[in-house]
Amino acid sequence: MFTLPLTIQRSITVSKSAEEVCAIIANFSTWRFWSPWLCQEPECPVNIEGEPGKEGHAQSWDGKRIGSGEMMLTTIVPAKRLDYQITFIKPWKSQSKVVFDFTENDSSTTITWSMFGTLPIFLFFMKKMMTALVGSDYERGLAMLKEYVETGEVLSKVNVIGEESCDGFYYLGKRRACSLSDIGPSMEKDFTELNALVEKGDIPKPDMAVSFYHQYDMIKQRCEYTSGFGYKTVPDAAPANNLESGQIEKHKALRVDHLGPYRHLGNGWAAAHGLLRANKQKSCKAIPMYEIYENFPGEVDEKDLLTKIHVPIV
Repeated sequence: MFTLPLTIQRSITVSKSAEEVCAIIANFSTWRFWSPWLCQEPECPVNIEGEPGKEGHAQSWDGKRIGSGEMMLTTIVPAKRLDYQITFIKPWKSQSKVVFDFTENDSSTTITWSMFGTLPIFLFFMKKMMTALVGSDYERGLAMLKEYVETGEVLSKVNVIGEESCDGFYYLGKRRACSLSDIGPSMEKDFTELNALVEKGDIPKPDMAVSFYHQYDMIKQRCEYTSGFGYKTVPDAAPANNLESGQIEKHKALRVDHLGPYRHLGNGWAAAHGLLRANKQKSCKAIPMYEIYENFPGEVDEKDLLTKIHVPIV
């Protein structure tokens, strides 16, 4: 089969020695805590074989949403490099080489995670998107690995609820476009301004806080969103301060709950999109994907932040 080369590489710096980091990554028992794929399907069966930190150490998985495959540690250069061979069985068969390089500084270590694989030639049109998607997975994984290495835990839990019927609601909010890296600060600013309007009485007290994603471009790293407040009934007062407003009709959606800080929300969204693919369902273009915030930073510990992710379906 003719193939195209597919290379992904991402890096992060952690406050631990290269020896400590290498030992954690070379032990597949730890991957359950920081893998950007296993966190999407916590119940996925995983089989681990061989001695951690030794060549031949391997894991295999057989998930309903994340596919199936196997991965083996093939080469170890202590505190310098780990080489793995990964074989994907589902959703399509392929093989890739995965490498972790470690560069130790005075009191930290830079981890570089690389994948050298291929893409079937008939999927040439997906190369840019696959590079962006897998790159995003690596970024999520490295962020969780850093947290695990430095604190011993990762504050991110995904709970797949599945399909449910959702009541309609009215909303008021601020619509913006920004880079993906600026989403967090941008939304924080929006909700600060919206809360000030509630306190002044310019807009009614809401029933919920919500964000819609109108566009989310992984390749260009840009998005367009609306963050605001939802109301079970339409407020009597007209929208103030040039706010975006609208009505979301009753609909069906796939729901995934994420428990933990917003920096790990990508885990919940990855699980939601994986569920959509696994169920072979289509998203509803008339209603944007959205998340509802059950609480906010400052109200609860960040580990208890609950975000309900909704993917409307036809």
